[in-house]
Amino acid sequence: MGTISDVLYCARDWIGYSRWTDPEEGTVFGRWFAEKTGEPYFGVSGVPYCAMFASYCLDWAGVPCAGMPSAYCPDIVNAGREAGCTPYNEDAEPGDLVLFDWGGDGLADHIGIVEENHPDEGYMTTIEGNTSSGSAGSQSNGGVVARRQRGYGSICCVVRPSYDGVSTAPIEGGSGDNSGSEASDSGSSAGLDVDGVWGPATTRAVQSALGTPVDGIVSGQSTSLDACNRGGLSSESWQHGGGSYMVEALQSKIGVDADGYFGPDTCRALQSYLGTYADGYVDYPSNMVRELQRRLNDNAF
Repeated sequence: MGTISDVLYCARDWIGYSRWTDPEEGTVFGRWFAEKTGEPYFGVSGVPYCAMFASYCLDWAGVPCAGMPSAYCPDIVNAGREAGCTPYNEDAEPGDLVLFDWGGDGLADHIGIVEENHPDEGYMTTIEGNTSSGSAGSQSNGGVVARRQRGYGSICCVVRPSYDGVSTAPIEGGSGDNSGSEASDSGSSAGLDVDGVWGPATTRAVQSALGTPVDGIVSGQSTSLDACNRGGLSSESWQHGGGSYMVEALQSKIGVDADGYFGPDTCRALQSYLGTYADGYVDYPSNMVRELQRRLNDNAF
């Protein structure tokens, strides 16, 4: 089970995401929720995603919470109250869920994740999905993931998830080489740290899954690699040269030209295949790589 730092790590990593620039229909979080629930409606454009964003962060971290996952804020409030996990505003802690009632009608309109609580000043710093980055624009359907400051007057409920366990979030400055590391899921097959950096251990797991030679090195990459890599592909594993059998096999699996070179087009295709934001870049750390590592650990790639 994950920790507060895991949930906040995930939430912070998505700050700046915008539904308006997402190249696919709907949102990353709606598409994820649609797949999780088997309800395609949530994956289409125009569906508010604040609760699905909070659900995604908890699910990514492996943290259970009353009423979650959910796409409807009032259901989360009701479930939290029934479970007896609704602390006072003044007692809210980082990682708690906070629900807002803009109209004062007793019905929750929006949800965020508490990053900091300032009871002496009567406000919280939150990370919220589907809001606006400032006071202009819709606060509960603004389309972006943003850090906000909210006064207690708009809060209708705080819901506390069930936190336990050791953090699995990547340590800042890690190498991305997961050699010898243990997976957080003891039933996993690959034994990878889900750290979002594609190092030699991740390469070995992909090579094994694809049935290509296993040496932990993605050889033969061209300058197309440099065009998409923002640090999430470790230099210990990804090397320049004349093409890679592993990349060819990967490209065939995800349905793009199998030329053996990992560039922006292959990156976007892999991001779409894994259900993550498809912008053609591998960040440090990368949500795409984290999802790949999770699937390899679960023998589901």
